[in-house]
Amino acid sequence: MTRRTLAVWLQPERQAATELDAVIARLAAAHGTAAFPAHVTLLGPLEQEVGAAVNGLGRVADTLPALGVEFDEVRCEPAWHRSLYLAAVATAALRQAAQAAARALRLPGQSDHMPHLSLQYSQLPLADKRRLVPSVALELPLSVRFDRLSLWHIDGSDARRWRLLATRSLGG
Repeated sequence: MTRRTLAVWLQPERQAATELDAVIARLAAAHGTAAFPAHVTLLGPLEQEVGAAVNGLGRVADTLPALGVEFDEVRCEPAWHRSLYLAAVATAALRQAAQAAARALRLPGQSDHMPHLSLQYSQLPLADKRRLVPSVALELPLSVRFDRLSLWHIDGSDARRWRLLATRSLGG
């Protein structure tokens, strides 16, 4: 049993994914950073055996309905994983989805869960990140429907090396 560093993501329905992926790709091309699929992380990073995690992903996807998430602000932080992002309005549904995923994967809850949709991962200085905020060019508030859960092998901080392991439609 080989354990991997994994993450469980909520992923937006196809049309929203296409639009958000284009924003992420545009920012990546303009600033020399990696592009990645639009997502909200429910769990991760976590160390787990892939087969057990795929089984847990299926269990939680069967119980969760598609979720509507509202994003109300573009923010940036010094942290690489929250370099430039859309801040999600924290709701009971998002919190319950993260808790359901933690239970299905037999993990303790993550107390610092702050739902957001990353637009860029980078080590840019905070002042440079702040200058990028207007370039996001999305009309806020933005409502997005998330209809899939996915499991990713996140091998380090280079998003170009991350690999999709499984996707499940939300069906609850």
